[in-house]
Amino acid sequence: MMTRITKDPDVRRRELINCAQNLFYTKGYENTSVRDIVNEVGVAKGTFYYYFDSKLAILEATVEELVEQSLALMEEIVDDKSLSATQKWVLTAQVINNWKTERKEELLAISRALQKEENSLLLFKLQKKGVQLFAPEFARIIAQGIEEGIFDVEFVEEAAEFTMAIQLVMSDTFIDIILNPECHDDPLATAQRKVAAMQYSIERILGATPDSLPLIDTQSLSAWFEDPREMAR
Repeated sequence: MMTRITKDPDVRRRELINCAQNLFYTKGYENTSVRDIVNEVGVAKGTFYYYFDSKLAILEATVEELVEQSLALMEEIVDDKSLSATQKWVLTAQVINNWKTERKEELLAISRALQKEENSLLLFKLQKKGVQLFAPEFARIIAQGIEEGIFDVEFVEEAAEFTMAIQLVMSDTFIDIILNPECHDDPLATAQRKVAAMQYSIERILGATPDSLPLIDTQSLSAWFEDPREMAR
């Protein structure tokens, strides 16, 4: 008789999330079933439904896990009292962009799932939560920048929300270009133009010096377009 293995609930939940994330990447969200996940982890379906109501629920948990990881990276930088506001902005962009590039395939697999029309409500919910989580950190950078005389902002919280909203638009646009390259004569050039326009908008909102608040460097941006097979996948 097989011995039943009991694990801490948090450990088991994370195990299910990690497995789902891997299967969404290797098989695709549409081709992954709850049975696939439980078979891979080696648990009963009842165990899965103890933690998650559906496959969509574990997709949401997977995205939230990634959001929390990137937020932790930003918080560590913003907490560093030795950095100026501009340095915090630049370093945050660099660190998070590198983190995303290292997980490019995983993030694209999840993005494909979220771009499905039937998952639009979940996408909206996650984007709203993203603003709620990241805007306060941007507000801290903006407030510091005002004290240092490099930003000219009257409404700090609102400016942070607008800044985050613009970056969400950039992310959506960016993903659309990558997943639908056939709609653009030069996908990389289109992405570069969109990024430049959004950076310009943020700098105007914050009253910052032009070209002082990069969103993504050329190398990181180009990395998403290096493999044509990935774009057409």
